Amino acid sequence: MNYQNNFNWQQAFGELKAKLERSPLMKMNLDNYPAVQTFYNQFLNKFQSLPKAGQVAVFAIGAIIVLTVFNTVVQLISALITLAVLGVLIYIAYQLAISPQSSNHNDK
Repeated sequence: MNYQNNFNWQQAFGELKAKLERSPLMKMNLDNYPAVQTFYNQFLNKFQSLPKAGQVAVFAIGAIIVLTVFNTVVQLISALITLAVLGVLIYIAYQLAISPQSSNHNDK
């Protein structure tokens, strides 16, 4: 339990903030999007006014939401690929089983 007390949350948060500020995602010019900039500033102000436990909770909930959305997108892509493979297999089965029989009936 001493590990939690010795861990410097302020320093870790400062390092994370510095990494985010260097990120290309954060270099987006928000001047072209005033509504987004306003929302971002309001969110940032509310987030920074939270206690550290609240900030961790908001971060954890956000991470869960992002991972859930990512999982849903991956499952959707997987389902589409499965449907595409199934469609190709049905088409091949149709060509091999039904098409030759219909051409034999036309020859007689």
